[in-house]
Amino acid sequence: MQFLLRLPVVRALHQRQLLFPAVLVLAAGVVLILGALEQNAPPPAAAEALEPAAVEPPRPAVRTLDKTPLTYFADYWAQLAERTGPRLTSVGSARTPALVVGPRLVLTTLEPVLEVTTAGRRARLTAESVGPELPPPDLGPYRLRGWDPEAGLALFGSIGEDRTPFTLTDARAMPSGSYVGAVTLTAEGEPIVAPGYLMGATPPGARLTPAGDLFVSVELPPAFTMAAVVNLDGALLGVAYAAPSGPRVISSTAMLALIERLQAERVCRAVEVADLDDQVRERLVLEDGVLIEYVHREAFEPEPPLRGGDVLIEWAGERVQSAAQFRQFYDAQIPGDPVRYRVLRHRRRIRGRMVMPGADCAPVRPGPVRLTAFGLALEWADPLEGADGPAGWRVAAVAPGGPSDAAGVEERDRVAAVEGVAIGGEDDRRRIEAAAARGEPLLLSLRRGGRAKLVVVPPPAPPAPPAGAEEER
Repeated sequence: MQFLLRLPVVRALHQRQLLFPAVLVLAAGVVLILGALEQNAPPPAAAEALEPAAVEPPRPAVRTLDKTPLTYFADYWAQLAERTGPRLTSVGSARTPALVVGPRLVLTTLEPVLEVTTAGRRARLTAESVGPELPPPDLGPYRLRGWDPEAGLALFGSIGEDRTPFTLTDARAMPSGSYVGAVTLTAEGEPIVAPGYLMGATPPGARLTPAGDLFVSVELPPAFTMAAVVNLDGALLGVAYAAPSGPRVISSTAMLALIERLQAERVCRAVEVADLDDQVRERLVLEDGVLIEYVHREAFEPEPPLRGGDVLIEWAGERVQSAAQFRQFYDAQIPGDPVRYRVLRHRRRIRGRMVMPGADCAPVRPGPVRLTAFGLALEWADPLEGADGPAGWRVAAVAPGGPSDAAGVEERDRVAAVEGVAIGGEDDRRRIEAAAARGEPLLLSLRRGGRAKLVVVPPPAPPAPPAGAEEER
C-alpha cells in the first residue's frame, strides 16, 4: 500500500480525497468492458451445447378459504343450530315452532290453541253425545295443557317418548355484549340460527314490559313465530316470540314462572274477596263480612250487580266470616242458578240476586242448538261477540263430511230462515228444533258476505240392515 502512495498520481488523488471515488470509477469501467467482451464472444460449438434441463411448472399458491376466521365463525353458528335443533319441534297444521321445556312439555305461541279450541268446539257441538267418551281435542301427539292470552304463550303436553329439554341458564350472569343466537325452525323443519348480542336483562322480580325482560340485538326473520335465545354452549337464556302486542323476548326465569302458572289448576271466580282488618270492622260496626276486591265484568250480562269496594255480608243465605269461607260458598253454587247476596255499599245495606257465572268466568247463556242428525249447530250471536252485522242466528259448527258440509253450509253463515219461516229472535230456538225433528230435508236461508243462499240439507240415511238379515213378514 505504501508503494502505491509514492506514485505521483495516486498521491495527488489521496491528498485531494479523490482516491476512493477514482477506484470506484475504475472498477465500474472494468466491469463494463468485461461485459461487452463477453457479449461479443462467439457461441460455443453445437457439439459442446448443453441439453436444457427439465423445468417444473410453478406451483399455484393455494389459500384454504375454509380456514379463515370468518368461515370458522359461520361454521360455529351452523354447528350451534344443529346441536340445539333437536330441542325444538313444531305443533299444529301450520307447523308453529315450539321449545321442548320438559321431557313431555313444549312451549309455543297461541296459533295452535285456536286450532285446538276450534276443533274441540266443533266436535262437541256436532257429536251425537257429549260425555267422557268424547276424546279431548289434540294436535297429533300434543295435548293442550294451558295458555295465557295476555302473555301470548301456550303449554302443550306430548305423548310418546321423552325428549331432551333445553338446559336453562340465567342471562343476568353474562356480561353485556356477549354473543347469543336465536334458533328457530324453517317451514321445512330445519333449524337455523340468527347470531346476535346480549344487551341486558331486568332485575329479578321486575314486571314484564311489552318487550319482555330480556334484551338482545338479533336480526330475526320477518315472519318468525318463536325462537330460542341461547348462549354459545346451547343453554337457553330466554325465548323470543311474536306476542299479540308485538315481538317479545322473555328470560328463562320468567318462562319458568309462566310454565308453573300454566300447569296449575285454573279456577276463575267472578268475585274476588279479601279479609277485613279488625280496625275496619270496628269502624264499620260489622261482625262479619269480606271486602270485594275485584269483579270480572265479562262474567255478567249486562252489568255485574256487585262492585269492587262493596263489603259482602251474606252469600246464598249464609253469613260470610272470611275469604276462605266465601270461596267454599262460591264453589258450591251451580252455574246458571240464581244466588242471593247482601252487601254494605257506602254505609247502606243492599240486598240483591245474581246469576252464577260459569267456572271460566263466562256468563251462562243458553247453549247452541245442536242438530246432530244434520251435522250442524246453530247459535244466537250479537255484535258484542265479534259477529258481523246485527244480532241473529248463525252457524256455530259444521261436522266435517256431514250432511251440512256436503250441502255447502259453512261456519259463521247467517241463518235468516228455516223452512221458509224467518227466525229473528233468541226465542226461535224451539222453532228450529221442531223443524229439525221432523226427519225431513231441512231448507235453510243463509247469508254469506252480503249474498243470500238457499241450501237443502238432507237427513242422514237410515242404517242398512246387517248382511244376511231377512225381511220379517
